[in-house]
Amino acid sequence: MTSMMENLDLRVQKTYRSLIDAFENLLHEKEFEKISVTEICDAAMIRRPTFYKHFLDKYEFLTFFIKHRMNLIFDNAFQQLDDDEDNLFILVFQQLLDQFDNLLYLIFKLQMNSDIIIELEGVQEYGKSMLRKYVNTEENNSDIAMVNEYRGQIIMGVTIQSVYWYKNNQDKISREEIIKLYKETLEKLW
Repeated sequence: MTSMMENLDLRVQKTYRSLIDAFENLLHEKEFEKISVTEICDAAMIRRPTFYKHFLDKYEFLTFFIKHRMNLIFDNAFQQLDDDEDNLFILVFQQLLDQFDNLLYLIFKLQMNSDIIIELEGVQEYGKSMLRKYVNTEENNSDIAMVNEYRGQIIMGVTIQSVYWYKNNQDKISREEIIKLYKETLEKLW
């Protein structure tokens, strides 16, 4: 897999990197709804017109940001992947467990917020395409392809809900225990 920004002009890469870093730092301090484009631009030392040259608004930037983060998570998982392909989902799950709470909260909240569902569709389509690349969707057999796509969607849902559940119950279950439980759940799904 290649990075989303790898093929961009170096100046655009630097702009995106500055915006991503600034936005992530702001997310450590406060919720997305309370972050303005001006704050992002000031923290990134980028002018507002430059921001609007690349993004329609902060929601479009958010979609880009989440796609970028998910791309990094999947790239890292693919790099760590050994011969056992079932480990991909476990590697992704472990990385999601390590994400900071405000980012995870934002992703989960986006899934439930109907006001920005159109923005989320881009992220959902991206997630589906990432899964399609991994889950065998034999083109010659549409029944197998449909079953595997369904399986991929179920796994994506189980993964997100498991991370969310763990974040709310960290005081009751260890990281190792939730990973073991997640592995057992995946085995039942396959």
